[in-house]
Amino acid sequence: MYLENDKIEIDCYYEPTLNPSKKDYDDVVQEIAKTMEESAKYHMTSDVEVGSFLSSGIDSSYIVSLAKPNKTYTVGYHNFKNNEISYAKDLTDKLGLENKSKEIDKKEYLNVVPKIMYHMDEPISDPAAISLYFLSELASKDVKVILSGEGADEFYGGYNTYRETVDFAFYNKVPYFIRHIVSQVLELLPEFRGRNFLVRRGKRLEDNYISINRLCTDKEAKRIIAFKPQIKNKDITKEVYEKYKNQSDLIKMQAVDIKFWLPNDILHKADRMSMANSLEVRVPFIDKYVFELASTLESDKKVTKENTKVALREASKKVIPTESYKKKKLGFPVPLFDWLKDDAFYKEIENTFNKEYTSEFFDQKYALKLLAKCRKEKIHCKKVWALYTFLKWYEVFFLTEGKTD
Repeated sequence: MYLENDKIEIDCYYEPTLNPSKKDYDDVVQEIAKTMEESAKYHMTSDVEVGSFLSSGIDSSYIVSLAKPNKTYTVGYHNFKNNEISYAKDLTDKLGLENKSKEIDKKEYLNVVPKIMYHMDEPISDPAAISLYFLSELASKDVKVILSGEGADEFYGGYNTYRETVDFAFYNKVPYFIRHIVSQVLELLPEFRGRNFLVRRGKRLEDNYISINRLCTDKEAKRIIAFKPQIKNKDITKEVYEKYKNQSDLIKMQAVDIKFWLPNDILHKADRMSMANSLEVRVPFIDKYVFELASTLESDKKVTKENTKVALREASKKVIPTESYKKKKLGFPVPLFDWLKDDAFYKEIENTFNKEYTSEFFDQKYALKLLAKCRKEKIHCKKVWALYTFLKWYEVFFLTEGKTD
């Protein structure tokens, strides 16, 4: 970005483009293995010791198995079925590496929210941002440089939603006008399991898909927000869809996520939460040569009815000594649904929603209604968390009561 003739000009130094081409599957797997090995080696180059974040999934497990840093770091949650600590310990034991871990409790998670909003500098509703803060804090006690697994899902087709393009291909055979009618009717009904899928499949992808982790439709946003939004979601993504108008739905979804979700959430929170702890994070998957290879993959080398990241998993199993390469995508799971059943946790959010300034931004009664539903229906929890974190961000930057130390 620069100023010329009293106008701001923006130049893009690199435009990631997806151009799938026909390749032999075995050749692709070998190319991935070689490229990832070189990237891991390159990102380990440093004047100081380099450690690595480690979860239970394929991405960080692959990086750790390739780079073999002496120190690895994992966080989890007490009495949570998706606690990843034991899986990480199993991998490092087999590789002969050190693993340090921390279990985060709901009280310290909630207490640190204002600090997270301060370091993020803008509202972010991704619960994993707070997990990353604690993970970075843990690692920063030993090292100044850390490896992390961001980027693999967007480049190699790792999100479970991407599988809908093959898992439910049969539903797409139903005439569009019928699917569209079903979608419109269901939008008028309360949310239930499976509803969102039927709503999505009854709309054009271009009108509905704005990222892998969409919280609200335009209609839902209007119901929650106290003022009328000035822009529709599809207006933001239309240039991407125009660029890939002749490509498959999978390619379109990846392109949208690479353009918006990856830099504005995934990499954004990793950068801010690591730097809040004076830690340099390096991402071997976000490498020019790794992407250039991934960009050529055909859909069946990314998702099938059986799995996601198909070719990447095949390459990784050659070096990962556990079965992490098989694990289903979890993201960075946080037990919000369980915690919202806790009176103290629930009361903090309820008290925030009841504050006078909340009505400046949201329909207070509707926000409280969604919160009440969270004790029984998991589907509303991330919406409630989005409202809460926005309000805490507002307190930090605009109200004295929210100031952090």
